[in-house]
Amino acid sequence: MSKPVYSFGYIQVKDHAEYMERYGQHIPAIIAAFGGEFLAATKSAVLVEGTAPGNWVVLSRFPSMEKAKAFMESDAYAPFRAMRRDALTDSNLIISFADELPGLG
Repeated sequence: MSKPVYSFGYIQVKDHAEYMERYGQHIPAIIAAFGGEFLAATKSAVLVEGTAPGNWVVLSRFPSMEKAKAFMESDAYAPFRAMRRDALTDSNLIISFADELPGLG
């Protein structure tokens, strides 16, 4: 049986209202089609150390690595991915698909 994977994104959004209108409101249904779900999303994350690489933090879960990758590479997500990257953000995206935490799994 596949392990669930978690996607953590830290994004530099240019305009939060525009981001949510053109991108954010559409993504939950696409993620759900691949068995994924949002666990958290906020623009008010508390920085406790270092420098924040963005102003929007998103955490989601997928049932497997295959489903997570299928979402990212899907035709359904492609136009939104391009819009996010080319118009709505400063192309600062840190995303990590992980199925375990080193030393804890």
